[in-house]
Amino acid sequence: MFKGHYVNSINEKGRLSIPSKFRDVLSQWDTDHLIVTKSLDKCLMAFAPEEWENMEKKASSLSTVRRADIIFKRHVMGSAEECQLDTQGRILIPASLRDYADLKRKCLIVGIADRFEIWDIETYDAYMKEALKDPESLRVELAELGL
Repeated sequence: MFKGHYVNSINEKGRLSIPSKFRDVLSQWDTDHLIVTKSLDKCLMAFAPEEWENMEKKASSLSTVRRADIIFKRHVMGSAEECQLDTQGRILIPASLRDYADLKRKCLIVGIADRFEIWDIETYDAYMKEALKDPESLRVELAELGL
């Protein structure tokens, strides 16, 4: 499973080094590539192929007429790209995905169990600052989930 926060730079060609701890997880899953796609937030999500297959199965059961389902399929499933890990542990993120997430120089890579997110570090900081403005409401919502 993916966990932790790591800051890495993305180069002008769009290559991003994957943290070594995440590469270790991928090697345990015997894979040399990731599926990278848009999130509903202004970041990218990266999945190991097996985890992406789970996402595809869930998405295939979604409605073909309900608006939220269609938007999810178009936005998240439709933007997925296979990204090969090179010998230096980097992936090349396609320009369309880099543009969506506004990836410039410093990227924050955030492990979230079955996947990890790739953020522009400034975008992440602003997002989290806004998200944590009302910690009490967040506590209530999390308590309702049993956390």
